[in-house]
Amino acid sequence: MNELTKHFWPYVRVLIVPYIFFMFILFYPIGYYIDTPGGITEVDSIINVDYNLDKEIEGTISSTYIVSINRPTFFQFMIGEFSDYNYANVLTGSYADYTNEEISQISYLDKETSVNAAVIIAYQEALKNNSEITVDFYEKVMVFGKATYMSYYQDIAFGDEFLYMIGDDDIVVDDFMQISANTVLSDTYEFFFKNDEGTYSRMLTKDPETLKFGITLKLYYLVNKENTFPTYTEQTSNIGGPSGGLLQTLAIYNMLVEEDITQGLKIAGTGTINYDGSVGYIGGTEQKILTAYLNNVDVFFIPFKDQNYYYDNYMEALRACEKHGIDPSGWLVPVGSFQDALDYFADPVSYLEENVIS
Repeated sequence: MNELTKHFWPYVRVLIVPYIFFMFILFYPIGYYIDTPGGITEVDSIINVDYNLDKEIEGTISSTYIVSINRPTFFQFMIGEFSDYNYANVLTGSYADYTNEEISQISYLDKETSVNAAVIIAYQEALKNNSEITVDFYEKVMVFGKATYMSYYQDIAFGDEFLYMIGDDDIVVDDFMQISANTVLSDTYEFFFKNDEGTYSRMLTKDPETLKFGITLKLYYLVNKENTFPTYTEQTSNIGGPSGGLLQTLAIYNMLVEEDITQGLKIAGTGTINYDGSVGYIGGTEQKILTAYLNNVDVFFIPFKDQNYYYDNYMEALRACEKHGIDPSGWLVPVGSFQDALDYFADPVSYLEENVIS
């Protein structure tokens, strides 16, 4: 040890512990997530229907997004705690096991399939009054979830198409409903999948503790664009998730019909869209309400199904408005379906009188 090192070594020993602690605070991720208010995105900037209607859309229809940080560092977590607008909680369930990259993959799969559902519902509704509109779609079963104990975990990707599986007793299963009903008998199956590179198979064995294969499959309906009129295009977006489904459906529908349902208003909202037209719950309600309020929207649609359910999105929204001193009157609109949103546009005053909880 030279003289210079000897001279500074006592200082280094004193500083090295706080230095390591400081680096730990800055860079070590923790098993939480943080939601914070984001913004609104006009749907027609992402999805455009090529239909030459002689009308001018005076208002806007936007989906609402929040900013989510998965596994923030201690420093990010502490900074987030200083704002009353943020919400932090522990990552639970499968998301606690997934990497941030895998969570993003699921989010974009949700976004892609949500757009397809929105197109199907909007086109079917517009078709009722316009026979030249057509929409064709097909079923596709895809990988939606994976457990850490699943065989060949890294080989099977989210979004890969499930084709069929063959059991060790030569039982062939290709019926999604049969799989969902847990009627598979063999302990080992050869699963067949399809991705962009082609068809492949992997042998999956049931976990001895859970008696499950550790794979979650989900049935989707996807649009056959070649047999759908009018055509539509999608732009790439870095916003994932299915929570824009309702607003995407409304915007697409507005591009297909002669009247302008926006009536010059700044419309936003949140809620997934299901294939039967019902609206599903979303996360980050408080942050989305704050986002809408900060963006001065005229109408904000929020999922509403059961006022006795504590986590019903509309009831959460009312509590968020009370917490932040926001008056929800006239702009916070509860809906349970796409049809509810259309009913609101047909007669806003009557709709709010019948559905708003005071």
